[in-house]
Amino acid sequence: MGLFLSLGLLLSLIIPISSQAEGSFRDVPTSHRFYEEIGYLTGEKIITGFPDGSFRPEAVVNRAQAAIMIGRALGLNETQRSTGFKDVPLSSVASGYIASAVEKGIIQGFPDKTYRPNESVTRGQMAIFLSRAFKLIKEADTPFTDITPSMQSYSHIRLIVAENLTQGYEDNTFRPNLAVTRAQFSAFLARALDDQFKVKLLPAYLKNPNKIYHYQTSANDHFSYKYSDVRYSGWNLWDVYWEDEFVYSIVERQDSQGYKSGAPYSEYTLMLANPVVVGHKWFYSSGGETFVPFVITRTNMTVTTPAGTFHNVVEVTTDESVITYYAPNVGMIKIIGDGETIEELTKIENR
Repeated sequence: MGLFLSLGLLLSLIIPISSQAEGSFRDVPTSHRFYEEIGYLTGEKIITGFPDGSFRPEAVVNRAQAAIMIGRALGLNETQRSTGFKDVPLSSVASGYIASAVEKGIIQGFPDKTYRPNESVTRGQMAIFLSRAFKLIKEADTPFTDITPSMQSYSHIRLIVAENLTQGYEDNTFRPNLAVTRAQFSAFLARALDDQFKVKLLPAYLKNPNKIYHYQTSANDHFSYKYSDVRYSGWNLWDVYWEDEFVYSIVERQDSQGYKSGAPYSEYTLMLANPVVVGHKWFYSSGGETFVPFVITRTNMTVTTPAGTFHNVVEVTTDESVITYYAPNVGMIKIIGDGETIEELTKIENR
C-alpha cells in the first residue's frame, strides 16, 4: 500500500512537465476561472501536472496531497520519516510533509492512529488546514446559510473569509462537506500566498438562520422571523409569528441579480438589485405588469434601531415615498413611509 501511495503521489504532484511552459496545461485554457492561480502555483513548484500534459482541475485532492502542497508552500521539512500513523509508512513520499504539518499543528490524524491519506479533503477541512497553516486570527461574519457554530470548521471558515480567501457560492452557501478539487485548492492556496489573488466577499442581505429577528410596527404590534425547519429548495424559508402566533411563511435568497423575497410557491420581489450603487433603478413586476420603481438612494449608511447600530446600510426608495433600509447579514432593519417609521428591527436573539 505504501509503494502504491508513493507512486500515485509522485505521478500527480511531483513529475515536472518539461515539454510545456509552466502553468500551461491542455485542460486549463486561459478562460478557466482559476487559470492564473494554477499558473502561479506551478511556477512556484507547489503543484504540477501529469505526464500527459493535463492538470485535471476537477480531480479531487486527498489528505496526503494537501499536506504536500501546504508543506511546499510553507517550506516544511520534506524528509521522509516515521509519522506515527499506521497508514503512512516512512516510504510514502508524503510522510515528511505529513509529519511536519502535524508537528506544526496544521493537520491531525484520527483516534484510531490513522491519517487516511487517500481520503478526500472537504471544503470545511481545507478551511481548517489553511487557517492553521497561515495562523489566521481575525474572524468575519458570513452570509453562509449552511454553516453553524456547532461545526468544527465554523470558526475556520470565518477566518478564511476575513482573510479574503473565499467567496462561497452564489446561493450564499459554503458547502463545507463538498470535496475540494485541484483547481479549487489552487485558488485557496494562491490567495493565501499572494494578495493579488484574494477575493472580496460581496455583502449579503440575508438573515442568519441561527438568529431570531423581532420587529415592531407603528401600531406597536410585534412580529418575528424564525428560520423554518422545513427545507425549500434554493431558498431560505422563514416562519413569521405575529405576537408569538404563527401567521405565514416567507422565502428569501440572494444571487447574481440581488436580494429577493416572496411567498412560498408564489412570485418573488427583487428587493435589492445588483449592482448596489446609488442611482441604480429597477421595477417590481407581477403578472406581466410593471409597478413602482425601486431606486438605491444611499449606501454606506449608519442606522440605529432598538436592535443596535448597523453600518454599511443601503437605502432603497420607491416613488410612493417608502424608504427601506437593508443591513449586511441582517436584511431589512427599518421601513419609513411619509417620514414616519412603519416597521423597525427591535431585537436579534440566538435561536
